Amino acid sequence: MSVLNKILFAIVVTGLLYGCSPRRVAFSTDNFTKPSFYQSLPTILNKSLRIDSVITYETTFEEKPYEGYYVIDYSEVNARNDNNILHYKNFKGYYQKLYLLKLVTYPRDSITVYFSIKYNAFDQCIGFGPSYIGSMDESRNLIFFNAELYTRNKKNNYSLKKVRVPLALFMNASELLPGKYINVDKMIVEKSFEIGNNVVIDIPRIFHDSSALKFEYIDTRKIN
Repeated sequence: MSVLNKILFAIVVTGLLYGCSPRRVAFSTDNFTKPSFYQSLPTILNKSLRIDSVITYETTFEEKPYEGYYVIDYSEVNARNDNNILHYKNFKGYYQKLYLLKLVTYPRDSITVYFSIKYNAFDQCIGFGPSYIGSMDESRNLIFFNAELYTRNKKNNYSLKKVRVPLALFMNASELLPGKYINVDKMIVEKSFEIGNNVVIDIPRIFHDSSALKFEYIDTRKIN
């Protein structure tokens, strides 16, 4: 796997598990509408705000078989991607749901959370992938994440907490249509101002699919 692929999987789909039996996690997307899920955000953002509702965009990456140099290999690809996938038998493996959660707040802001949930082949939640917090600039088709998050579980009450790791991640969208979809075509990882430490990840080029990281609008729900 190339360096670019490794970085991309670390950001998007790292963590699919093989050869073991991870424990199940009692988590559902209903947590996206609970105030407790976001209780640390004012501290993380150093802002006083009230979250009214959440706008949810979703995409899915699945483990699928494909032909790689005359042998059958397995990779995580967008569930809608049919390129180079082998259909010689029914197959269902591990998969991840990836989310962009745009928060509607008072006072008005552009807070966006990237969140990922891992599942086994039996549709059971087994954990979480990377999560980030940042802002969305619809006029520039750009999402910028400046902090990494982890998911805290206390007696099946889940909440987002900040990880003390520097982060500068840009997601550039070829199309950003509020209420319809967000199609991310490039990601830029900035580590420093030194030449060679910043990486541009071209999604269509890596996945041979111009919609490999396309988030579809799911719904808008009030925070309970």
